[in-house]
Formats: sequence, C-alpha cells, structure tokens
Amino acid sequence: MTFSFSERSKRLDKICKKTILKKKTDLISEGIIKKNNLLFIQEASKNLLYASILGSKKKLNVKKKFKNIIKKIKKKKPNNITHNGLVVPRKENSLEYALFLKSIFCFLSSTGLDKVIEYFVSPPQLRIKLGNKSKNFNASENIHSDAWTNYNTDKSYTLYFPIFGDAKRNLVTFFKPKKNFDPKWLSPKKFVDGSFISKHYENAKIDYKFGKFIVSDCATLHQSILKKNAEPRVSIDLAFIPKNIFKKPQNHSHVKFKEIENTGFNQVILFQDSFNDSLKKILSKKNKQSLHNREILNY
Repeated sequence: MTFSFSERSKRLDKICKKTILKKKTDLISEGIIKKNNLLFIQEASKNLLYASILGSKKKLNVKKKFKNIIKKIKKKKPNNITHNGLVVPRKENSLEYALFLKSIFCFLSSTGLDKVIEYFVSPPQLRIKLGNKSKNFNASENIHSDAWTNYNTDKSYTLYFPIFGDAKRNLVTFFKPKKNFDPKWLSPKKFVDGSFISKHYENAKIDYKFGKFIVSDCATLHQSILKKNAEPRVSIDLAFIPKNIFKKPQNHSHVKFKEIENTGFNQVILFQDSFNDSLKKILSKKNKQSLHNREILNY
C-alpha cells in the first residue's frame, strides 16, 4: 500500500496537531528547539565526538572545544566515522552514546514527537560533514529521498537540524514536487539513478539554521550542499516511522521507540564492536548494518 500526495499531506497535518511543528509546505514542517534542549544535545554530541577521537585509548590531550575536536578528527580520521559522516557508536563509548540518546529523547519529549514515533529506522546517530568533498562516493550530495535506501520505507519521515558549525555554507536543501506526485518515485534505488525524478521537483525554500528543526515526509527530496569555503557541520538526520502504520519492524535495522526511550535514564545500549574493529570488517558481516550488533542493558 502506498500513500497519495493528499494522504501524505493529511498525515503531516495530524503530526503537527500533536506536536509543536508548523507546516511550511504540504510535506515539510518546522519547529523551534528550546535553548536548554539544544545546549544538552550540543554538550552530549561534543562528548560523543571526543570519545571517537579517544578510540580504545584511555587518555588524549585535547581540550573539549568544538574546534579542537574537529581538528583532531580531521587529523586522526577515527574509523568509527563513515565517509558520509555518520558517527558509529562502539562498545568503548556506549556511555557517551547513552547520554547522547538521553539528550535526544528529552528534546523529542519537549516537542511532542515522542507521542508520534513508533520506530526509528535505526538508532539515532550523529553526523559530521567536514566541509570538503569526500574522495569516496558521498550519496547525500545527490538530490535524493531517504525512501530509496534499503533500510527505509516509503512511509517514513526524517527530522533534521544542525548542532554545531557552519550551517550557512554546509547545509541541507529541500525540494517539493512541482505538480503531480507519483508514489513509484519512492521505490528503492541508487541515489545516482534518481536524477530523473528531481526534474519533477523544485526548491522548497526551507531555512536550515540553528535553533530550528525540520520534519519532512520522505516524498520530499533533499541534498547536502557544500558551498565555497564551507566549514565543518555537526547535525542530526533522524529517520522514523509514525504510529499506526506497521504492526512490526519492516527491516532488521528498525528499532521500536519504546525499547530504547529510557537509554541514558535506566538503560544503556552496549555495542559489541570495538574501535579496534575496522568499519569495513563490521560492514562485511552478514547483517551489513553498523549498529546491528548491540544489546540493551537495563539497570
């Protein structure tokens, strides 16, 4: 079953009524982050990035300032950060990740989104875009829909917001359908193969800026933009599936909101993979999902 454009617009209306979100287009909404929530997320994100520099070592002489951490990341190139910028938790930084998740859940609670989300497409992750084009293929620099990935569905939404860094020259741009919408556009595909679909879209003129967050239906398209002299940006792109759509997970990466909402409060997610394990080795395993090898511990 697929949703029509009008059905998608009505579903976003319902989400907005239950949350602090306001519609900007038929399929894109926007909210304002409370200052205390943003500060909590910033500090938790900084600690998670710092732990990535440490790796499996006990000590590292670096001040926990954003610029110093970015400088070390560029130099050290931690192997738990993918070429497209996802910061992958390992067993050595499970505690920092737990506190990061706690900051995210406090934020979601303040917006009302905690009452809307049934599943995360995968456990929430931090993303860092260093401001320079990757030597490897970086799919997000193509106009795309998250529905095209193997881990997503055509019923999902994504929450976006910048945390630190340069959001003016290192940003995300959003696109809306010009006129007609074909649900077949959301079928899984390689991002480079979706270029013909972008011809049916136009710039939605959404401000990607600090202090605001964006929630969009996966029928919108988006693109990572690196302008001249772009500096690093740390952000969150959190894909989720609302309630009353699926009775069970559609993919092994999907995790029920209720299962991890107490992370950082009275539970921790313990990842089995170590900083000493290369990301290439982890992804070569049967599940081919960097966050799959985990265990939830309650205390």
